[in-house]
Amino acid sequence: MDIQAIKQAFPQRNIPLVGSYYSEYIEKWKKIFENNPPWKKVKKGGLYKKGTRDMNTLNAAKVLCDCFSELTFSEQCEITIDDDEYQKYINEELERNGFWDNMPELISNAYALGGCAIKVYEKIAKPRINYVHADKFLPVSWTGKTVTDGSFVTVSQKNGRYYTLIEMESSGKVEYKLFKSETRSTLGVPCKLSELYNCDDVTNYGTDVPMFAYFKPCVSNNAEYDTPLGMSIYANAIDTLKALDVAFDSFSREFELGKKRIIVPSSAIQTVVDTNTGNLVKYFDSDDEAFVALKSDDKDNLKITDNTVELRVQEHVSAINALLNVLCFQVGLSPGTLSFDAVQGMKTATEVISQDSKTARTIKSNKNLLTEAIETVIHALIAVGVHTGAISRKNYEVTIGWKDNIVIDDNTLIDNNIKLVQAGLKSKVKAIMEVQKCDEETALKELERITKEAQITGLSVDDFMNGGENYDEA
Repeated sequence: MDIQAIKQAFPQRNIPLVGSYYSEYIEKWKKIFENNPPWKKVKKGGLYKKGTRDMNTLNAAKVLCDCFSELTFSEQCEITIDDDEYQKYINEELERNGFWDNMPELISNAYALGGCAIKVYEKIAKPRINYVHADKFLPVSWTGKTVTDGSFVTVSQKNGRYYTLIEMESSGKVEYKLFKSETRSTLGVPCKLSELYNCDDVTNYGTDVPMFAYFKPCVSNNAEYDTPLGMSIYANAIDTLKALDVAFDSFSREFELGKKRIIVPSSAIQTVVDTNTGNLVKYFDSDDEAFVALKSDDKDNLKITDNTVELRVQEHVSAINALLNVLCFQVGLSPGTLSFDAVQGMKTATEVISQDSKTARTIKSNKNLLTEAIETVIHALIAVGVHTGAISRKNYEVTIGWKDNIVIDDNTLIDNNIKLVQAGLKSKVKAIMEVQKCDEETALKELERITKEAQITGLSVDDFMNGGENYDEA
């Protein structure tokens, strides 16, 4: 984040000096997320193997963030507006802007870098949504509840020149400043916005609603207290991530270093001249199946010994699982949520929500923050729609609902419906609809058929619902 460029573009604004936070923290979290951690290069071993090699990495950071994203936003969000016109408009614009497709990836990145921004703007009389990573957004002003003003920096190239667009957004008002330069490393000189964009220098949407939403993970920031910038979920677990990579590297190299080896007597070693260097090279001909001539009267010296070591697979798996449990503890997940085990694997959203677990509480806290961000996006989309005349201005309410997606088996579903019908809390038709997953018309026909069959067997529908308890054999 080029904070000096923002200060140069908007000298009248009080820009927070948090450049070190971006360079020291966010950049480090980003490299770890991209599977390029500082510890990736390790020294080679052996007498002649100088230099370094790439460590085999588990990249638990990305696995962790994807897990959080899946548990937080696996299309479990329902956006409801108490106005049909607005509801239809929002459904269409969210779909057109790829909201449901882009949000899981954006949220995963937000968990890694400590936050993200969702920016709404107008283009060709239509609302557009930009999904902005934490390193491309700077909060400028904020209240105790949320970020109110923010700045975005976008660099593009045209005709061999670099253009830097700097936006300042504040309560429905967006200001733009464009700079051009011969090199990417310099901001350059101011230029007209029309060189790249077909819009004005200032857009006022006539509302107090922010045109962006800022989401950050529910993690206490113990690195920077004076800004609302968020923190990576693994910011305080980097040592554990490194230990996981060391353990996984050892696990991977176990198969390389533990491959089959044999010890042969020195008299079985042959020599050949290397045509490239002219030096004599010793080798054992493993393809010679007929005979090998050996000079020795000692039978022990004639033996070819298998010196293959036993692979320590279970020891490595146990070590990695132990470290994964430490990682879960550090980031607010229940033990076993992440597992290096093909049988157990990662817990599903169903298992998490159906348990009163630490994971469920952590995800609930993050959903609360994400709910506020999504509500802000909806308000911004409506503000753009009113500004362009796509919809009329009116009062409305937005409700964000989350589905827990708790899946129950068929037997449990049937038992639950029987109990509800017996207690008079559910109609037989509704019970049939849920159990057989059919519409009301089909359920009515099914109930009629059951009633006719009951007349033949002597059992009433209530007897069926009671499991036949009232039926006495003649």
